[in-house]
Order: sequence, then structure tokens, then C-alpha cells
Amino acid sequence: MQVAEVVRLIRRGEAQTRPELADATRLGRNIITQRIQTAQELGLVQPSGRQRSRGGRAADVWEFVGSRGCILAAVVGPAELRVALTDLGYRIIEDRRLPWDLSADPVDTCEKIAGEMDDLLRQHHPEGPAWGVGIGMPTPVDHTTGRSAEPVASGPSGIDWATRLDVRNWFTRRMQAPVWVDSVSNLAVLGAGAEPGAPEDLVFVRMDRSVGSAIISDGRLHRGADWIAGEIAHVTVRADSDRICLCGRVGCLDAFASRWAIETEAHRLLAQGRGGHLADARPPITLETVVDGAEVGDPACVEVVLRAADALGRALAGVVTWFNPRRVVIGGNELAGSSLFQGAVGRTLNAHTLAASVRNLELRHGLAARTEEITGAAALVTEALLAPEYLAEWGPAGFPIDVEKLLAKHAFLA
Repeated sequence: MQVAEVVRLIRRGEAQTRPELADATRLGRNIITQRIQTAQELGLVQPSGRQRSRGGRAADVWEFVGSRGCILAAVVGPAELRVALTDLGYRIIEDRRLPWDLSADPVDTCEKIAGEMDDLLRQHHPEGPAWGVGIGMPTPVDHTTGRSAEPVASGPSGIDWATRLDVRNWFTRRMQAPVWVDSVSNLAVLGAGAEPGAPEDLVFVRMDRSVGSAIISDGRLHRGADWIAGEIAHVTVRADSDRICLCGRVGCLDAFASRWAIETEAHRLLAQGRGGHLADARPPITLETVVDGAEVGDPACVEVVLRAADALGRALAGVVTWFNPRRVVIGGNELAGSSLFQGAVGRTLNAHTLAASVRNLELRHGLAARTEEITGAAALVTEALLAPEYLAEWGPAGFPIDVEKLLAKHAFLA
């Protein structure tokens, strides 16, 4: 327990010298020295070569050794697979994107991911296996079992495959490493929360085929009682609308701001003869086509983007009012990165929220490369590996071994 706490404080930069660690943990300096020595023997910390003085003799500064182990990450999307290798410090070593039809056989999908993982290890880490695997699914995930839950609404063909396969167990056996599974939105918010200086109360809105979101509260991921916290897609934003959502209701956020909704609306405008930029664009007409048109001022495209922004701003108004986050990050696709879209979201949010709720709120773009998802997968795995209960199990052996035994004993970590 004490070793894990020392490693955590050093890794996060909260305390990095013996005096600072003693102050933070209320442990004696001799005990701190012993715990640092244990962490150093595990290869998790090392002297940084710097010294810090508080008026007396300068003390050694300790740093976390992110290169001690590697993490494999995978993100499953409706049209692509993403497979990456990181170190324990969340540094992305390689990130691959592979076009993929999610309606393919579930085991074929898993084998494709595992094959890419094997290749990443051969190229970058041939000396040993990964310390852990983090997988992001396009559906809610039961965190106690690591199995995908049923989608809350209809989705792409084949998206329910994960509910028919124990993904966590399959990858644990195939990769011979401990595996953690969560929704892609939860990974994205974990990645955003891992950025230096990130606040402890944060919302990430992930724009994709559907609109998802996830929540960090008081520095911890909030999953909800049924693992569906952050399912913002089906919040009603226009009760008087005739927009029918995939869930069967009308006026949902998804019916205005999702990829499928944007592209459906673009084709409707074309059919009405209001194409403009859309009519001149090379087919197929996609969300990216609409965003490009809006950026150059095409009236029809601007209308679509502003309606999507208004819908998201209305949905976020409720979230911001009851949760009071310090930061909201909007990322995931080209619409999320549009300055027109972000500006309109901010205006709608301000118009529908009390001034006190948004006075200190920071509205940010997500990273263009969507690296939050990969960083979040690494954070999910590393935080579990270095949790006190888990570290106490594998620490004496020096490596996370006997993965099935460990995960069976500590199902709550899975």
C-alpha cells in the first residue's frame, strides 16, 4: 500500500523528494527511504539527477520510469480499428488506424487486433510481453466483468457483436496479459484528464457516428450505477422537433449532431435543391463535406452546423448546471474541431445556463489526432496496475504475472 502511494505521488509530480513524500504520506523518513528503495528495485522510480532544497541540504528528486513497461491499446469503431503501443508514462510509441467492417465475425475482429498487437511488440518491445491491455468499445461496458452491455439504441450493423463475446477473457488468454475494457468515451475523458494541469471535474464530449460523453468527478471516472453515465446522445433538446432518432424518440441530441444525422440532413438539402457546396462536392457527401462547406460560408452547410451546435449547447446546459465542471472538451471528428461549431456551442451554452455555472468554465477543442482515446487506454491500465491492492500482488514477482489468477481475485479492477 505504501509503495503504491509513493509511486503515485512521484508519478503525478505531487511529491518527489523524501521530505515532500514524508509530508504527503505522514510516514517517517526511514520508512519513506525503504519504500523508495522497493519502488526503485521494481524499476518504477529513479533519481532524476536534480536536487531541490527547502533551505537546508538539497534533496534528491525522484521521477517515475515510464519506460519500465509497455501497454497495448485498441479502440474499436464502427468503421475502423485503432491499435497502439504506449509506455507506462502514456507516451504513444506507435498508433495504427485500420479500416474495418464491424459486421465481420467477432473473433476475426479480435484476431485482427491481436495480430497488430503482436506486430507492435515485435517491432518495439521484443524483449517481453506487454504489462497490460486496454480496449475501448463503441458500447457501454460493465466495468465489473469487462463485458460490453447492450447498446442503448440501434447502431451500425454488427455493433452488438461485443455483447456476444467475452472480449476481456478472449484477449487475456490470447495476449497473456491483464486486460481492461471500457467505452471509448470513457477512455477519451481519461486521456483528457491525464493532461498536465487538467482539472478534477471535467466532461469530454465525443462526436462520432453518435454523440457520446464521459465524466471525471473529483479526479475519478464516473461510470454510473449501470455504466451508462454520460449517455448524452438521447437527451431531448427539441421536444417540438420532427427529427426521429434511432432510439425511436424525437428531438434527441443525436438526431441533430451525430454523423448519421448530419449526413442525412445534407442529403435532404440536396434533394430540395439547396445543395450549393454539397452539389459541387465530389461524392460521397459526408460530415467532412458539410463542415468544409460551412467553413467557406455555404448557407446550407452553415445551417446544418449551427443546428448541431445549438442542440449540443442545449444538452450541455443541463450538464454544466448540475455538474459544474471546470472544463468541457469537445472532440472526435471534424465537426468537433470546427471553430464555427465550437463558437456556436459556447453561445448557446451561455444563453441557456446561469452565469455562475459558466463563469469559470473552459470550453476546449479535443486533439485533432484523437490521441485522448489511446492515452486514456494507457491510463486505465496503468492506474489499475499500480493500484495498491494489485501492486501488492505482483510486486514481489517484479512483473504482472499469473494474469487470470490476479483478475479472478480482483474482479473489481477488471
